[in-house]
Amino acid sequence: MAHPLELAEPNVIDEELIRNCITTVEEISIAEDKKKEMKTETELHDIKAVSFSFQNILRIDNLNGLFSLVKLQLDNNIIEKIENIGHLVNLEWLDLSFNNIQNIQGLDTLTKLTDLSLFNNRIEELKNLKTLQNLNCLSVGNNLIRDVVHAITYLRPFRKLKMLNMAGNPCHKDPEYHMRIVAHLRDIVYVDYRLVDPEKVQQAREQYQEDLFEILEEEKKQAEDEKKAEDHQQWLDTLSEANLSGVDTLLKVMLDEDPEQGKLHHLSFWLEIIDEIQHEFKGMSKDFIDNTLNANKAKYAEKERFIDALRSSRQKSDGDSIALVGKFDLKKKKLMRQLEDLREDETVKKLRELQDLNTELNDDLLELGLRQMEADDQIVSDFERRYGDLVNAFVEAAQNGFFAKIRDLENAFHTRAVTMATDELEHFAAGQLEDVTDEAQIFLGDKDIVFASLNASHDAHLGIIDGLEDQIVTKERKTFNTLVAEARAESHTRDRKRITEIATVTARNNKEIVELIQSEQEGWNR
Repeated sequence: MAHPLELAEPNVIDEELIRNCITTVEEISIAEDKKKEMKTETELHDIKAVSFSFQNILRIDNLNGLFSLVKLQLDNNIIEKIENIGHLVNLEWLDLSFNNIQNIQGLDTLTKLTDLSLFNNRIEELKNLKTLQNLNCLSVGNNLIRDVVHAITYLRPFRKLKMLNMAGNPCHKDPEYHMRIVAHLRDIVYVDYRLVDPEKVQQAREQYQEDLFEILEEEKKQAEDEKKAEDHQQWLDTLSEANLSGVDTLLKVMLDEDPEQGKLHHLSFWLEIIDEIQHEFKGMSKDFIDNTLNANKAKYAEKERFIDALRSSRQKSDGDSIALVGKFDLKKKKLMRQLEDLREDETVKKLRELQDLNTELNDDLLELGLRQMEADDQIVSDFERRYGDLVNAFVEAAQNGFFAKIRDLENAFHTRAVTMATDELEHFAAGQLEDVTDEAQIFLGDKDIVFASLNASHDAHLGIIDGLEDQIVTKERKTFNTLVAEARAESHTRDRKRITEIATVTARNNKEIVELIQSEQEGWNR
């Protein structure tokens, strides 16, 4: 049987409909005049709640600009797909009940959602909700969900979920439906609109004790894995911030991207000398990383010193400027009080004196501004010199320290590999090698191929070392140059703004004085 609304022409969401459907977040009665004002005067970007209930809407669309929307009601329509609401990131309450929705989708970005109703749709499976960890209330009753085990497994990570309704689904007929839910969903308070009985919860957990133990063990392992992943990401972020990305994994990349590794593994000693170089590399990379992270403390301190120096210098200059303007304003107020007692010619004379004082104020403020410009330039130059020394020290440690050592390590590795390969080829030729695979026999049977492979591997390793060195040095210098350029640009922008402010203040003063003089002179003529 067709949905009653399906018999009518579908409604399209437009601004007129949006305004007609504006409501309040809390369900409170509003006077008609206030309601009319709210629907006509509210800007789209300020609308907090909209109710499109019973509007015969087929497609969710044209909600652009409703960035402040907190509550959205789309219930009792003929909607078939959740779409075009991903930008409503402030949404907390969403009602899509009594529609024709088959799949849960398009909600990933709505992470502030606390209340979601998908009651009475055609949904068969809970999915695409994992980002909605703030969900407090979820209603998916009267749908086509059959597997209660899958549902509760999916919902278990939602630690803020207190209310769940799945009544009216095929899974509701499962005799263990309620017990499974209260046993597995630790934080649930209401199931199908009924308060959960603590005694039932205890009974359910005892009934599913073995299952819960396995789940808890799984969750513990997952938490440990997530913690490891988080720690690893923090470590990668630390390396990136210190411009050390790739240093700790350099040898791994050298081996992984070496096109000759497959062939060289046929050499009986190959894995042994790789283990040895890995051990030496680990010590070298750790020393370089530790030393750099420690040296970077001086960089952070230098940045803080630079910021403090600028702030202190500018605060003093700003204070002096404010004092000059305040001094002028006091003189102006004093003169304005005296004007009524002066003769007309004396009044104009005093006003012209005030005009001269305003010119002096302009000159003094510009002089202060000029001195501040020079002070800023000196502070930036001192920072450039001191921070530049730290940058040069890092580049020196990278080029002539770490990367030079890694090249020496690679060269020694290559020399040793060639020597050992020579011995192995001699033993192979003399038939003194045992357990040689067919592929290894083919490889070792051609001396030129073996040495060509070793040389190609060596060249590939050196190329990767050179590439990372160039990447790190280039980034270090570029970051430094950008830092200094941004500091000078900020100082220049501030200087221009200050000059504009001075011109505005003194021009306003001068205009006021000129108008007073003109007023006095017009009085003489009358």
